[in-house]
Amino acid sequence: MNSTSPHAAGVDTDGMTDPQRAGQPDGRTCGEPDGKEALAGLFDRNAPSYERVGVDHFAQLGQRLVAHARLRPGQRVLDVGCGTGAVLVPAARAVGVHGEVTGLDLSAGMVARAREEIARLGLVQARAVQGDAETVSPRDLPVAAGSLDAVLAGICLFFFPRPHVATARYRELLRPGGRLAVSWWGEGDPHWTPVFVASAPYGRAASWHTVGDASPFRSVPAFHALLAEVGFTEVETVEEECVTRFADAEQWWRWLWSTAGRQFWEGVPEDSRPAAEAAVNAELARLTAPDGSLTSRSTVRFTLARRPR
Repeated sequence: MNSTSPHAAGVDTDGMTDPQRAGQPDGRTCGEPDGKEALAGLFDRNAPSYERVGVDHFAQLGQRLVAHARLRPGQRVLDVGCGTGAVLVPAARAVGVHGEVTGLDLSAGMVARAREEIARLGLVQARAVQGDAETVSPRDLPVAAGSLDAVLAGICLFFFPRPHVATARYRELLRPGGRLAVSWWGEGDPHWTPVFVASAPYGRAASWHTVGDASPFRSVPAFHALLAEVGFTEVETVEEECVTRFADAEQWWRWLWSTAGRQFWEGVPEDSRPAAEAAVNAELARLTAPDGSLTSRSTVRFTLARRPR
């Protein structure tokens, strides 16, 4: 599952903001016992409309992650949290018919969408499997230790309750010299902060999206430290701008409801929703360009690491 670009309801601890965060406590870890089941359900509800509202967002981020990973023809690759295939598809194209790319996702709905896309494009070198991308259990995906050339994690790793467990598992699966490539959110667009502040008083849903002081996603040094701790070397992160454009406020709302951002709004009481939407729309109006469009400029981070040779 690819997480939406930042999803929060207010302003989180590291100051990140973004157009999807209208109302969700933004975050990066899900630690509740039933968190994974609830998270799978959230993305199952997203699946029918995910990436189908006319907004160019996850596809371009997936292409950029694959470019940073520098995949080569014939390589074996695992795409964790594959969602509908934003990373899986360009990765499959990069490794070619003599390579192999497996996508793994907790959400049955997302996996079904990914399989549809694989079949539509005739990517015989790709497959999508439902399973826990944090543990990559042999029950879900039989893959031998030391057998992969690359593991990719596109805008998803911060959802995992135990990212240190996940990254240690990926190191185990990689061959010596194999690479881990991760994309995750940096600073959001501060112009959107009033939108999230306006929605925050109305929400009551629990969220996996809280960047705490101990989260490895609170900063680049913190994430680098986690990867070093589990045995990765040659860790580096580059930051790039992610520009997301919406034709109008209505399209932004449709997009929000097609992503993990819906979690917050599902928790807004029915009798409070009109007031919450009005508060958000008032702030959106201040961001609207003369042609009616909305634009967000956030920072996306691409981190690469290597299993020692």
